[in-house]
Amino acid sequence: MRKRTSRSERPPGSIQGVSMQMLDKELSRHVEIARTQPVSVDRYGVPWVWIVSHPLWMQADHLKSLVPQDHALVHLREAIDSTLAHESALMNALSAQSLCGLDARRLTRAWMLQVVYSLPDPRRVREGLVYNMLWRWFVGYQLRSEPLPELEPFVQDVNRLSAHPQVVELAHRSLGHSALLQADTHEFRINHGLLHALRARTAEWSARLPEPLPAGLNTDREGRAMAR
Repeated sequence: MRKRTSRSERPPGSIQGVSMQMLDKELSRHVEIARTQPVSVDRYGVPWVWIVSHPLWMQADHLKSLVPQDHALVHLREAIDSTLAHESALMNALSAQSLCGLDARRLTRAWMLQVVYSLPDPRRVREGLVYNMLWRWFVGYQLRSEPLPELEPFVQDVNRLSAHPQVVELAHRSLGHSALLQADTHEFRINHGLLHALRARTAEWSARLPEPLPAGLNTDREGRAMAR
């Protein structure tokens, strides 16, 4: 039988706890307490739900609070976002084609994780996003509670973006601006071969097109050209 802990036995300064019966009798008092510290609501002697103020919840849920400001991914995201700021038309067009629900900016950052960590495919990126909160922040999530995309549509979207000539060039420029193509940090294991191969392949594809395509459009035609 589970032993109940007497409230008098709890150490001073510990998280406030209250039974369902006491909550019914003194709701306003415990809600007031929850403004400054979480209140655990017990049911049958065991924790059941929590009362948490909005500021405390946001502080606990917000990914930015977990990001070390001198981390290499922080500098890489600054470089990527600086490049993305000049590619609104392309990103908007690609976002409209997203299968998983993420906009193209987040998908581009997700693909960059695959490149800089030399991951074999986007599945590994999606797996890492489950537990790596720094990666989530880098991709563009703000809260830990935001849902992640479904695996298969996410993989399809990232693979599609990695075959787009302008996105490949955007990734190359971002890495160049952050000086990571010249000297890897201890954090990254950049797949230079993948990036260079994609640039060469998309350059060959572009040279074979009879006329330039509008940014982000006619992806069916792009896919057929890349497959040849």
